[in-house]
Amino acid sequence: QEYLYNHFLPRLFGAGTALSVAGMVCFDMLVIFPFLCLPMAYIVKGVVLQQGGVLGGLQHYKTDVMERGLLFKSWSLWTPVQCLTFSVIPPHFRVPFMAAVSFFWLIILSRFTSRSMEATGT
Repeated sequence: QEYLYNHFLPRLFGAGTALSVAGMVCFDMLVIFPFLCLPMAYIVKGVVLQQGGVLGGLQHYKTDVMERGLLFKSWSLWTPVQCLTFSVIPPHFRVPFMAAVSFFWLIILSRFTSRSMEATGT
């Protein structure tokens, strides 16, 4: 994350302007989050908790995205957080800041995926 948020994205979009912040937030919300971060969380849960392994985790992810609005719920939290991250939080505090928010997000996500599993009977 440190390389991604403090080196890669600023190099790709620049830094210090409203346009660069918007670019970094959009790239994070539309590429990194739905295709890397969330699937990995579901895969790890599927493997560690023996809930169908990698494919089971991805199936739960697909169900939560398609039927339960996971991405919209995620974006409602992370879009404002990432706006703060890329505009106000100094680069050396970005990862700790996101880790602190992630602690609470993982509690929410865990409850969300548990409800999804109860609804599907798995």
